[in-house]
Amino acid sequence: MPVEFRCADVGVACRAATTADTPEELVAKVAEHAKTKHGVELNQTLIDYAVTEVRSSEG
Repeated sequence: MPVEFRCADVGVACRAATTADTPEELVAKVAEHAKTKHGVELNQTLIDYAVTEVRSSEG
């Protein structure tokens, strides 16, 4: 089932919504977005927090 992450859901003033087929793929995409657009390298604590805001993109 596709999954989605939105920067705004973790308090970042960004309209980006990232989707992927798996949570692992999503984390990789979000990490790249965080680095290129926000200048943030995700560490394990940030990844763990972001994963709590992952949702199904189907509903």
